[in-house]
Amino acid sequence: MASIIQTYFNIYFTEIIIGVLVISIVIVLVSIFYVLFSATDNAVTEKTIAKKIKKLKYTKQFLKGVDGIDLDLKVVKKKS
Repeated sequence: MASIIQTYFNIYFTEIIIGVLVISIVIVLVSIFYVLFSATDNAVTEKTIAKKIKKLKYTKQFLKGVDGIDLDLKVVKKKS
């Protein structure tokens, strides 16, 4: 039985390698298309999540202790 498998492997080695390469290329292409087409769905869900987030209310004592720190964690671009 092992000799039959070894003989089959020796005869069709090139075809096996090409088959594995084709399958891996197909998997990569399918994953790329999946990411590209699902990117628009993620943008919609991020907007709905942003609407649902409530603003935190801080006490006056806490705000005095963290003076100068952006508590909303917004990214501010500096003008050069």
